This record gives sequence, C-alpha cells and structure tokens, in this order.
Amino acid sequence: MMIDTLCGLFRKIAVSRTSIITVARYSTQSSCLTCNTGSRQYETTQSIKFIPKTLNIDFGMPASGNLIKNIIQTPTIKIPPLQEPVKPLSIQYDFPIQEKSVDLPTNGIIIDKLAVNMLKLRRRKMKKHKRRKLQKKMKFIWEKLRIKREQKKEKMFQAELIAKVKEAQAFDAKEYVNERLTILNKTFEPRTFRGEILPPEMIKQLRAKKYERKEKLRNKPRLTL
Repeated sequence: MMIDTLCGLFRKIAVSRTSIITVARYSTQSSCLTCNTGSRQYETTQSIKFIPKTLNIDFGMPASGNLIKNIIQTPTIKIPPLQEPVKPLSIQYDFPIQEKSVDLPTNGIIIDKLAVNMLKLRRRKMKKHKRRKLQKKMKFIWEKLRIKREQKKEKMFQAELIAKVKEAQAFDAKEYVNERLTILNKTFEPRTFRGEILPPEMIKQLRAKKYERKEKLRNKPRLTL
C-alpha cells in the first residue's frame, strides 16, 4: 500500500516554469548564484508549497539565458576514422634473435687443415694395412674356429640320421596295420540325437528305428514291366 501511495504522489508532482534548472547540491538555506560575467547575483529562498492533490516545488530559479550558458557539458572527442597504415609496421620482439653462432673458446692458435684429400687417402691406406696385418696374425686361429664349427654341424646331422635309422628299424608293419583297422572298425557312439542330449541306450534305439524306416522306404516293392 505504501508503494502505491508514493507512486501516486510522484505522478502528481507539479514543477513551476521558473524551476527549469535543478541544482546539484540542494539546501533549504539561502543560496547565491554567480555568473561568469559577475554582473548579476541572485539571492533566493527555497519555498515548498503544498496544494491539495498536488505537490508544487518552486526553487525560485530565474529562467534567464546566462545560467544556461554556464552549464558545462562533457566535451565530445572526435574519433578519427580507421585507415590502413601506409608503411608496414615492423614487429618488435622482446629478445632479438642472434644471427651469429656461439662457438667454444679455443686454446690459442687455430691450426687449419691442409691437404684434406691426402689425409683421407692416408686413413684409407692405414685401414687396409691394419686389416691385412690382423688377417695375417689371426689366420690360423680363425681357421681352427671355422673347422670346429663345421665339425659341430656334421655331428648334428649324423645324430639326426642315426635317430631316423633307429625309428625305421623299430617299425612293425603288422602292429601298424592292426592299429589302423581298429580305428576304422570302431563304432562311433553319438551323445546327442537331433540336438538333444540323451542316454546312449535310448540313442541306439532311436537310431535303429530311423535305420529301419529308411530300409523300408528303400526296399519298397515296385511294379516292373
């Protein structure tokens, strides 16, 4: 209720024509306004009058043009339009890249290599000389190692041959034939019949009935001309 009444009162506020400009710092005491020219001074007293169903606030401010001129507004800064730069701006890095390479310090005099090709040829000849010297020194040792390696391979091959000969001597043809015949003559006993797990005796009976049915269909009497 209080909020509705306050809103109604604010709607009924009537400000007189003389009170055009409001003062930032308002006080009920007497105020003195001076213009930049200093020619006029206005001394007024604030009066608030209450009329039935209205609220008239009169600050006693004269509606002269001098006061309006003294109002200071925020100056507008002209923003220049955006334009492309004429020259490309160089990118500035925090730490510039060093183009020069840093080498380790030398111990004094730097000796340049002379006749590099001759050094390469000499190195090649020295490698060849060392290889021949090593071959001459290790000739008989390497030959012994090669002979031992070949003898080991020969012994392994002979052991495989002896094992195969013993296996052939121990082979009995009659026993082998009997084993194969027992495997062929062995009857297969299925554990299921038409996808169902059944005892072996019942499976035998069902298989016998099925076989008899097939035999009847096969031996069916037929008319012959």
